[in-house]
Amino acid sequence: MRIPRLLFVALSLLLAGFTGARGATVCVKAARMIDGRSGQTVGPVVVVLDGERIGRVLLGPQVSQAPQDARTIDLGDATLLPGLIDCHTHLSTEPGQTVADKVKLTPARAAIRAVNHARATLEAGFTTVRDVGGYELVDVALRNAINAGEVPGPRMQVAVFALSITGGHGDPNNEFPYFDHFGGMNGVADGPEEVRKKVRFDIQQGADVIKFMATGGVLSTGDSPGAEQFSFEEMQVAVDEARRAGRFTAAHAHGTQGILDAVRAGVRSIEHCSYLTPEIARLMKQKGTWDVPTRYVPESLLVPGNPMHLTADRLAKARDVAQHTSESFKVALREGVNIAFGTDAGVFPHGTQAREFAIYVRDGMTPMQAIQTATGRAAGMIGWQDQVGTIEPGRYADLIAVAGDPLKDITELERVKWVMKGGAVFKDQQGK
Repeated sequence: MRIPRLLFVALSLLLAGFTGARGATVCVKAARMIDGRSGQTVGPVVVVLDGERIGRVLLGPQVSQAPQDARTIDLGDATLLPGLIDCHTHLSTEPGQTVADKVKLTPARAAIRAVNHARATLEAGFTTVRDVGGYELVDVALRNAINAGEVPGPRMQVAVFALSITGGHGDPNNEFPYFDHFGGMNGVADGPEEVRKKVRFDIQQGADVIKFMATGGVLSTGDSPGAEQFSFEEMQVAVDEARRAGRFTAAHAHGTQGILDAVRAGVRSIEHCSYLTPEIARLMKQKGTWDVPTRYVPESLLVPGNPMHLTADRLAKARDVAQHTSESFKVALREGVNIAFGTDAGVFPHGTQAREFAIYVRDGMTPMQAIQTATGRAAGMIGWQDQVGTIEPGRYADLIAVAGDPLKDITELERVKWVMKGGAVFKDQQGK
């Protein structure tokens, strides 16, 4: 009987040690910090955690006030930042899918892929995403599984089914003959009352945000990115119905008329915003409409050799959009439009979306402005400014670190070494 008793005592002490470790105060220490709000680098810094949230932020001489009995994660000469936010992703989408791939894809298979995509996104430093169009409710299931702690991944806002007109950018039947039409759930709606019903359906199924296709797109068959699809009245119904339920709306809009009508209808954000004019930019600023420019995606589609095997019509559309996006971005920046970081990850490999930052800087943003589009400003755009996006007391302890200084080399954000979400470390490659 003595052996089991000794084992019991040892096990009790071991469990007590684990409990004590979990209950101990944790501090994160770094040489410098970009907090996502102030527009300057400060340091040294010690962030004192309070469970899954930030308790205190100690700067300069204050670091000596850090709790002496705390468990300290010392990041050395690293730069600490808030977890990044990507406002335009598709975690259930695989890059380069063919028509045959889509026919064979089951929701279960898409869900397995989405778990891997979520992990890659988190490890790239993106601790929050807005997923603006999922596959067969995979986005809802993934969000819920992440929230329950069942799989690793970023915090998610999801759109469920993006609304589209028949034959529009979001109609899954565009590539199939009539007799082979896809029979699954989708967001196709024609006329104000069908739009209203689809918005209500998406919200019923768990949508945090409502997305609709105001214009054609690049990777759809038989339409033009510049052509308006939903009418102004249909857009207005979508916005009003979403607003009644406390949801923001996002409009996929490349073409000028589609952008204008979506802004007039009151959308929260314009996704892509490829053919923007100064006049519409000024209206966006006046109405507080956000631009989510997805700058990297056209470049990812036009890689020499066509590795994604795009059809000739899609390549032509990608080239045309690519010719306009740079100037539209500069117009938005010059006119003072609110810009939030968004990439369209899923069209290109998940976990590589930090390449977007260098394009922002190349086209006129300072490195700090670019970082703020993916931190404090992005948090404000999605309505989570009190939860994520800045390193402040009360926010979630979503933190990342890079080895160098991203204000000197913005591509440092493509090499995130350390990731914490909600006080738990999900990646640690310091020194590698």
